[in-house]
Amino acid sequence: MTGSGRPLIACENMNHRRTDSPVPYCPQCGGVVNRNLPPRACTGEQHALSRRQGSVFCVGCGAQLIVSRV
Repeated sequence: MTGSGRPLIACENMNHRRTDSPVPYCPQCGGVVNRNLPPRACTGEQHALSRRQGSVFCVGCGAQLIVSRV
């Protein structure tokens, strides 16, 4: 935990550092970035658009959109 009561996150996405993130979930790691926003019900079209934009996770519902193959 940091001094502000927020847990330390290894993710580099700037939404983790914002106190008023406009989305509930991080597009990079899927972690919650704004607990005050309820998860949204997303459509397949919204998920497809997010995948094309390079989001690994949906910012609205937190679902994993891209599976990396190692």
